[in-house]
Parts: sequence; structure tokens; C-alpha cells
Amino acid sequence: MAKSEVIKLEIPSSAQFITIARKAVEEIGCRLAMSEDQIADLKLAIGEACSNAVKFSGPGRPPVRILYRLAPDKLEIEVRNKGRAFRRMEPPIEASLDRLADGGLGLYLVNQVMDELSIRSQSGETTLRMAKRLKS
Repeated sequence: MAKSEVIKLEIPSSAQFITIARKAVEEIGCRLAMSEDQIADLKLAIGEACSNAVKFSGPGRPPVRILYRLAPDKLEIEVRNKGRAFRRMEPPIEASLDRLADGGLGLYLVNQVMDELSIRSQSGETTLRMAKRLKS
């Protein structure tokens, strides 16, 4: 792949639609010739990210927006939702499993299976960005 390609997906802010985001990343992983284990990691990560987005959506439950960016060297995924701001986990995401507070397991798992992870909350919108490097 010589240049980046972008796929945009918007799902209702409801747990029943998270499967659509997981199926989309599964298809993208197949097209990128990723291994079954890599695809399983991607499905886990997008599922956890979307679950958090649905959980923290605000009044009127605006849709969750997902952007998949297929670059020559990595797959970047961005999950955005409007609603309550994300509060930094204590201890940080990088902490060991035995030190996690209740409710922090999903982000811990995302951090373990993805190569990059960042979260930003501002102006009533939270953006979770994650990436998986592609083997050349």
C-alpha cells in the first residue's frame, strides 16, 4: 500500500452495535494479511474502545465515530464519543494487572495488544487513538 486509505464508520451509541466495529476491523485485518492472532487483538481493542465510548456517551447518546486509517506501515484506529470526559486511570494504563482499579481492565488490555495508545478528552469529546504496526 503506497498511501493511506481511510474508512469512516459511525454507529449508534448502544452496545448492540459494537459488533459492527469489530466486523469492520476483522475485514480490514484480513485485507492487510494479518495473522489470526493479530486480528483477534484488533477485535478485542476496538470492542473495548467502543464499549468505553458507549458507556461514557452523554445525553441524547450521540453516535460513536470510528476512523480506520490504513497506512503503509500501520493500522491506526480512532474512536470518538461525546459525553463525560475520560478521567485518567489511577494507576496509569501501563501499570501491572494486579494494581488496576475496578473498571480499568479494558484499557489495560488495549494497551497490551496495541503498539500505540493515547486518550484525549476536551470540549465534551473523548478521542481514543490506537495503532498496530504492520509487518513488512
